[in-house]
Amino acid sequence: MGFVITSTLVVSAEPDMTSSDIPSAKRTNINAVATTEGLVAFWDFVYLEKGGWGSYFDAKVIDRSFPVTLRRIGDTKSYSAETWPYEDENSKLKVLMDGPFGRAVHFNQGYVYANVARKDFDGGLLDLRGKMPFTMIAWCKFVGGTKRHMVAGIWDEGGWGKYAGRRQVALFGGLFGQKGVVAHISATGAASYPQSMLNGAKFARVRAIDGQPFENNQWVAMATSYDPVKQEISAYLNGDLTKIDYTDGVMRDVFQYKEKQAANPYPFRFPVYSPRAFVIKYNGYSLKGDGISEHRLSVDLNTATLLYEQQQALPKEQSFRLFFDVKRGQESLLGGEMLVVVENLQRVAIPLSEKVEFGDVVWTKLEKKEADKWVPVGSEINRKIQEGAPFTFGRALGLGSEDLTHGSQIYIDGVAVFNRVLTGEELRRLSFGLGE
Repeated sequence: MGFVITSTLVVSAEPDMTSSDIPSAKRTNINAVATTEGLVAFWDFVYLEKGGWGSYFDAKVIDRSFPVTLRRIGDTKSYSAETWPYEDENSKLKVLMDGPFGRAVHFNQGYVYANVARKDFDGGLLDLRGKMPFTMIAWCKFVGGTKRHMVAGIWDEGGWGKYAGRRQVALFGGLFGQKGVVAHISATGAASYPQSMLNGAKFARVRAIDGQPFENNQWVAMATSYDPVKQEISAYLNGDLTKIDYTDGVMRDVFQYKEKQAANPYPFRFPVYSPRAFVIKYNGYSLKGDGISEHRLSVDLNTATLLYEQQQALPKEQSFRLFFDVKRGQESLLGGEMLVVVENLQRVAIPLSEKVEFGDVVWTKLEKKEADKWVPVGSEINRKIQEGAPFTFGRALGLGSEDLTHGSQIYIDGVAVFNRVLTGEELRRLSFGLGE
């Protein structure tokens, strides 16, 4: 099964998948990305390797390619372009040749998406986690009449449960009523603000929103960078960052903001989620009612430590204690649950008896002292330790019921990830005049 190549000049059911048919100007563009310092991976959907599309990389920072294979929601198998078995109208493989690199693949909701398997990059430079600086660029064109959603990244919504999900970093083509670049980032992997009772609190809310909207049916270069020194994430369209202030209803509910907040760049001081180091936020309180907007617990299973934090309007005398355990079935890996009376910014060792494995469950709850009694703050929280999410193209995972018709309709001509923050000049150079 081959591609259907769509352009004003060429229609072919079985094209040559080598790069020989790519015009020299587009090969120059490919080379410009492939030779940029700090490149972890660049997929142009031309270079073939190991039964999938391979990635270019900077040999000074990494020594391997990351093969991309085609997927379909509900099918557990992975495919190359040559072995793709679906021929229905929604699932046909199509390519546009008028993008900056000359071989843009059509990804269609859950019918056609692609991924790099987690086992191929877990713990490496493509696993965007912790305080690792990065830049991600996607050259793409949205089509169709569906709501624009994810383009590329590591993003599993976990069925939209407040304490579920494997979200790390991803580029979206418009959310929150916006039609610009949205760069999502997550410390929790789950809902950003589970303490809010508003309907939208089940989703991720931490993101940079670029203030320049763009329409469907035009090639754009979408980009995001995370700078752990400046503690901010930024979103770009065609190499330009357009600042915007934005009122997020859930964030306003949590922090009681009176004014719009800066949305690009967006402040982000926490480590990015990884399966063994993440933030849990307790629920059952509010800034308006309790004077505290957040109770946070940073869980680091790599160093076997906890860090408790609270964010207050004004510091005042209050006593809290937390319970914590890691369970394998009914067995505690700590020899019994921990109980710690905590203060803000207190770090606590986790007395693990053995290494935590996938399938184990982190359990915790919070209590506060009222008069002479300890009373619960919100609900008990169970967080299953799971393998991290794959790096996907054209589709976020874990979208409620995983409907085939949920997600973007998009041509992606290339995606690149760098291990540093690219300058505005570099991003404009790699936008190849798009938007001009």
